[in-house]
Amino acid sequence: MKKELIKTNYYEAVNEEWLKNAVIPGDKPSMSAFLELHLGIEDILLDLTAKWEKDQTGLNENTKKFIKLYQMTKDFDKRSELGTKPFEVVLNQINQLKNLKDLDKAFKDLTLASIETPFGFSVMQDFMNSNNQVLYFGASRLFLPDTTYYKDEKSKAQLIGLFTQTTTQLLNLYGFSKEEKEKLISDALAFDELLVPVTKSSVEAADYVKMYNPLSKSDAKKLTKNFDIMGNAEALVKQDVDQLIVLNLDFINAFDSIISDENFEIIKSWMVVNNARSFASDLTDELRVAAGAFGRALSGTKEAQSKEKFAFYQAYNRFSQVVGLYYGENFFGPVAKEDVKKMVHEIIGIYNERITNNDWLNEKTKAKAIKKLTTLSVHVGYPDELPPYYDMFEVKGYEEGSNILNEKLKMTRIMSELNFEKYNKAPNKNIWHMPASMVNAYYSPTNNQIVFPAAILQKPYYSLEQSPSENYGGIGAVMAHEISHAFDNNGAKFDEFGSLSNWWTDEDLEAFKKKSKDMIDLFDGVETGNGVCNGELTVSENIADSGGLRCALEASKKRKDHDLEGFFKNWASVWRQKASPEYSQLLLRVDVHGPTILRANMQLSNLPEFQDFYQITEEDKMYLAKDKMVSIW
Repeated sequence: MKKELIKTNYYEAVNEEWLKNAVIPGDKPSMSAFLELHLGIEDILLDLTAKWEKDQTGLNENTKKFIKLYQMTKDFDKRSELGTKPFEVVLNQINQLKNLKDLDKAFKDLTLASIETPFGFSVMQDFMNSNNQVLYFGASRLFLPDTTYYKDEKSKAQLIGLFTQTTTQLLNLYGFSKEEKEKLISDALAFDELLVPVTKSSVEAADYVKMYNPLSKSDAKKLTKNFDIMGNAEALVKQDVDQLIVLNLDFINAFDSIISDENFEIIKSWMVVNNARSFASDLTDELRVAAGAFGRALSGTKEAQSKEKFAFYQAYNRFSQVVGLYYGENFFGPVAKEDVKKMVHEIIGIYNERITNNDWLNEKTKAKAIKKLTTLSVHVGYPDELPPYYDMFEVKGYEEGSNILNEKLKMTRIMSELNFEKYNKAPNKNIWHMPASMVNAYYSPTNNQIVFPAAILQKPYYSLEQSPSENYGGIGAVMAHEISHAFDNNGAKFDEFGSLSNWWTDEDLEAFKKKSKDMIDLFDGVETGNGVCNGELTVSENIADSGGLRCALEASKKRKDHDLEGFFKNWASVWRQKASPEYSQLLLRVDVHGPTILRANMQLSNLPEFQDFYQITEEDKMYLAKDKMVSIW
């Protein structure tokens, strides 16, 4: 550690050597502690896949399906031979649409095949009753990553120019004529422009409770006279639908002015362009690389992923939980699973103490918070069961007359049909939203559940080689961070059952809102070296970081061998990241997580123990006056 930087920039003091030597892979926009773990797991999974290819003895049927699909995805000679022919099945479905009435009739089949349309449905848990699943309705995404890009004329012109250039190159590979390309792109951009005013910005979407807007069947019909929205909804779920949950009221209020016969031609062109982009990776490698050019330019990624890795991930992404379960069971195991579960429950116990001793909540609110905490379900390592669609998949190879795009359409139809069958049914809360082989963790507010996949439970987050204080500064803080999401500005609106419910007294709710505003102000406008932080966009993650860090520190303090510096250093080291300027700037606009340098520095400056341990004074850049500190949990 570079000691002279401790009081100026703790993040750099701890990570200086790593930041100097870290190399951003050519096919990535950044390098980080997360990515280092991911790349290590990637090597393991690639080796396993090669081994399974040679010998499938002992493999379950779903893993064999993964291998069969992988053998298709890596056969680039066959993909080149087929060219764009497999895409004709998608293009023909779109070309057959002559007007809005045709789209209305075809909408159910297009939706089940996940062929891109301008709006769509999904069945998810009901915010008001987490033991039921209801139908949500929303518009498709914009071409640019956030509405703010459209408001800055200079950046908009540059990015739309880049989008036009890369999409022209892609459509050229599909064999469209010059006139067809120009019309398709011009029309698609015209329709995209219609969606901009009725699309939420990343900041607006971060407050996801505001995405819950129930609309009765009769009201939905009144607003969508040009298209049988409710008829299609009922066709998809195969039963009566009395209301929709609308993700964005602005869109449905403007629906008939956007989705109209007058706009049908630009809608159709938009569909061709979107689907040409989304299905390109299922065709030739040249098309795959061309389709990713716009995204790589946005993030500052220098090159496309190698053919070998891409082929693996194309198959793995379809069977990720199957492969992830093998990884979890064989590289993590039941003993480690129980050990980490014990650590999580220890952190929950500390959180319980902190709420009990809280000085700004009254006893009624504390009792509700503790009830929510004690009913929190914990999932560690790998899931007990997998989604049912894996058993329903049947992979047919090239020799059986199939191709990758066809297999994708079949699989997505199965997944879509299962999703719509969940309507008005209780959710299965044992199903995870990510594989055990993913370096990540999450909190589900509608399940009041935290999940820690096996992949993240490694050094620098967790290791028997590290001191307990280092582990608390790593995985302990991550665990407490996820628990804190139950009490961030979004999670705090859900009760112990995962339903939207105000369990706060009016006085405590006002105090919480004031503290949340203080957290926004603490981060808002702080320079990162690539632009300023948006405190409103990142408030939920900053609340979770702050609560997680404080809780993990309390746990570490209870140990006889507690080491403050070891704790602080590992907290700073887990956020190390080296990124392209383009990627850093993109994240500042769209990522609800704070910039990594602030996750390390600002959260530590916000701790009295850090200030006292390093004797930080007003002259030091890491200084934060104690009356300016924000402590919520």
